[in-house]
Amino acid sequence: MKRLLPYSILLVVGLLLIIFESDYLYRVQEQNLFLHTSLFFQQRMVVSGGLLTWAGACLTQLFHYPALGIAVLCLLWALLMLLLKQAFRISCRWRWITLLPVACLLLTVTDLGYWIYYLKLPGHLFDATLGMLLAVSLAWAYRSLPAKYGIRSLFIVLSTFVSYPLFGFYGLWATILMALLSWRTDGWRIVDTLLAAAAIVLVPLACYHWCFHQTNLVNIYWTALPVFCHVGERFFAYNLPYIALFASTAVMALCLQPGGDSIVPQHQHAVPGTRPNQLQAALLVAAAVCVAVFWYKDGNFHRELSMLRAMEQQDWQRVVSLSSRLPTEPTRAICMMRNVALQRLGRQGDEMFTYRNGAARPQAPFSIRLVDGPGRMLYLQYGVTNYCYRWCMEDGVEYGWTVEKLKLLTKCSLLKGEFAAAQKYLGILNKCAFQRDWVRRYTEYARHPQLIAQDEELNTIRHLQRHDNFLTADMRQMEHFLIEHFTTADSSDPFLQEQILVAAMQAKDTRLIWQQIYKYTDIHLDKPLPRHYQEAACLVAHLRHIDISQMPFDPLIVSSYNDFARIMGEGQQRGTPPDVLRERVYERFHTTYFYDFYFNTYNFIEQ
Repeated sequence: MKRLLPYSILLVVGLLLIIFESDYLYRVQEQNLFLHTSLFFQQRMVVSGGLLTWAGACLTQLFHYPALGIAVLCLLWALLMLLLKQAFRISCRWRWITLLPVACLLLTVTDLGYWIYYLKLPGHLFDATLGMLLAVSLAWAYRSLPAKYGIRSLFIVLSTFVSYPLFGFYGLWATILMALLSWRTDGWRIVDTLLAAAAIVLVPLACYHWCFHQTNLVNIYWTALPVFCHVGERFFAYNLPYIALFASTAVMALCLQPGGDSIVPQHQHAVPGTRPNQLQAALLVAAAVCVAVFWYKDGNFHRELSMLRAMEQQDWQRVVSLSSRLPTEPTRAICMMRNVALQRLGRQGDEMFTYRNGAARPQAPFSIRLVDGPGRMLYLQYGVTNYCYRWCMEDGVEYGWTVEKLKLLTKCSLLKGEFAAAQKYLGILNKCAFQRDWVRRYTEYARHPQLIAQDEELNTIRHLQRHDNFLTADMRQMEHFLIEHFTTADSSDPFLQEQILVAAMQAKDTRLIWQQIYKYTDIHLDKPLPRHYQEAACLVAHLRHIDISQMPFDPLIVSSYNDFARIMGEGQQRGTPPDVLRERVYERFHTTYFYDFYFNTYNFIEQ
């Protein structure tokens, strides 16, 4: 039972991943694509490390059910711990140090954050685990071979020639481990080391010239490793878990006792005067602290992922619930997804400004554009299908095709009446293991377009589409573009007209607000004007000197605005600074449109 104790830690790790990272891992799966076709396999194999990324992409699709993917990942980590113990003959009382590489692998999964939208390496969550399994297995095989007749030396050369094309850098790392082991076991140490060095240098060059022309020459030694580069800038800090991973296995190889005995004999200590348990405890505590510190814990990021998943499931109430009671300032993505949900629930006019608004910057060392994350889905939900389609296409070319992009392309094609294109995307998605129910549903729409009107999501989006069909440039300033898109539209469709009114309120265009409020009341003669629209009417009437005394507005809203205008007027007459005025009116008026009109400028911050 003592031998199984280190493996029990993986149960805790798995539970933590299920509790805190299910939506994150589901999104990684949506940003992945694995097709069960020979052509897809051939496309992966045109670069070194192709087999590794093919297998990584295959396993990543298991995160469609996060608990399933986590279980497989933890089982692979358990297998790695067992291989480490066998390959480097780690004694039972030193068995806990096999958790150190697992801690590094855990960090490669949990410290990415917004990188999931920008990494170009397929299957990156599984690649490091599978690569280390290969490297340690080859090191074990090398140590198990007899030293005579140069068998080990021949194995070094042959394994490098085979493993590098299939596993990229991890094949080279296996060669490095074998070179290190050659100095801790009996054999031709100098010969094996020289052969290993020659193979590491020459095999990638030979593969580049003869096989893998699509790999950049400067990257041939790092294939199958993620490249943390965005807009031409590299971020070295994200490579530290990989460096720690390789360093920990190198130390294990170097600590193997001459002759191949256990890493530390039973009657000796690793460090004079230090008990093995104490040293292991210190190392494990340090590893746990590193994992806890560098585990990406941005609440806004995780909330965005949860809301995006709820939007895909058409669970609009959950989208609203996730965006309420926010402990910190939200990002614009959170606010925009919430507004879409309120629109679908018919509560936008009464609740839009009652929730916390903001424009918090994403916690990342590089600039994050809204359109690179939930933006494509938002474009679709607002009926701006040309721009959703355009960004899916451009990002597909730049970062690779994903399940999410193909789904969005399918919906855009259906909404634009391009049913042949929709069937093409559905045919690709049908080759994915967990997408066939989704494909079956939307294939019916492609074959029988009249059924689209019965789909609540697609039918609502059709109402929001403008009749003119154009494509310009949004300059990646998505919210600003959407406001302009709607404020330049004109429609009597209730869905689109209300969105035009909301956009006019966000743009703070008093002329257009008044015009659209009149139009809204004409369309909804049997309904009272929602609260925020009444607030906007009171404000505009005051600014444009319009008499509203005979209009059927709620007396409490009129009185509230009069009090707000009086406080603002007195403050401006006394020269009160805007920040002081904001604090003075916040408690009473922060859930009103007039507060938003004067004090919120978040709509025009670049996102």
